[in-house]
Amino acid sequence: MGKHEKGTPKEIANRSKSRGLQKLRWFCQMCQKQCRDENGFKCHLTSESHQRQLLLFAENSGAYLRQFSNDFEKNFMQLLRTTYGSKRVRANEVYNDYIKDKGHVHMNATVWHSLTGFVQYLGNTGKCKIDQGEKGWYLQYIDQEAVIRKEEELRKVKQEKDDEDRHMQMMEDMVKKLNKKPTPEELARPQPSSVSVFDKAKKTSSAVKKEEPEEEDSEDDRRSHRKNERKRSRSPRDDKGKDRGKRKKSALDEILEMEEQKKERKNRKDYWLHEGIVVKVMTKSLGSEYYKTKGVVKKLIDDYTANIKLDDGTLVKLDQEHVETVIPSIGRRMLIVNGAYRDCEADLDGIDEKNFCLNLTIASGIMKGRTVKLPYEDASKLA
Repeated sequence: MGKHEKGTPKEIANRSKSRGLQKLRWFCQMCQKQCRDENGFKCHLTSESHQRQLLLFAENSGAYLRQFSNDFEKNFMQLLRTTYGSKRVRANEVYNDYIKDKGHVHMNATVWHSLTGFVQYLGNTGKCKIDQGEKGWYLQYIDQEAVIRKEEELRKVKQEKDDEDRHMQMMEDMVKKLNKKPTPEELARPQPSSVSVFDKAKKTSSAVKKEEPEEEDSEDDRRSHRKNERKRSRSPRDDKGKDRGKRKKSALDEILEMEEQKKERKNRKDYWLHEGIVVKVMTKSLGSEYYKTKGVVKKLIDDYTANIKLDDGTLVKLDQEHVETVIPSIGRRMLIVNGAYRDCEADLDGIDEKNFCLNLTIASGIMKGRTVKLPYEDASKLA
């Protein structure tokens, strides 16, 4: 059969059908059939094929609704992700792009009765950020893979920090155990002898020899002999004990120093801003009235930039190069913002003005109670 002449009703209907979208009220989702007008849709409803599809739908209506709803959501989210990304966009604009496909799943075949209900569903399930404006509902796609990657990175960082804390605790326990003084009960406890039978035999023989009569020496010879014996018996033993004590102390100090250096290398960053700390403005670009005023870091924009609320309530965005840390009065709480003890809270015990250092006592975490000395720029007052 040839083509219909241009301008005839049949040719106009075919051209309209080829453009894609028709009226939704004349579409049958179960039969996947689009009717051109109301009369054609009535004829389809009375057809035998449509009646068979209705019988199938009546047997398990819930399964069909779930399938159509899942297909609609999957295709809609794919279009939103690939076309708009994480950009904020009107929901109606995305829907209009979605229904341009002639083979799309129609919303009247899903569990959602309107686009508003579908948008609210996306917001409640955390798949999109939604908000309502003057022109209707707006959507912003949430990249779940990026969220999962970020959570995984945070989990790894926390696990590494916990491992370091456990290792440091083990080292501290070892130091305490080595430095622990013996109790009177432990001193009174008999110690196993390490003298062999041959040594005992030698001692016995030497004692027997000493009992044998010797030639009488002069008084001066006896004095010098006793003096030399005391030197030989006491000095080496005392020096050996002192050296052993020094070696023991230096070895422990060396282990602790190595651990401190390891944590220092890992936690020392070129950025130090933290939420909740008090900083001082050191730039005149805001005006002379704000120079050297203090404020609280409210939100980190990135590692180097933050929103800071000044004392007068003004909210400004500043780089870390334009602010410096604040030292409170003795006894106040501070946050260590850089170095080996980064993110730990500490109490200020004193200020070493000569060396530009702070004497702090760790107040939280597994290092609680440890005293440290840090430079001024490594800690700041907590709000």
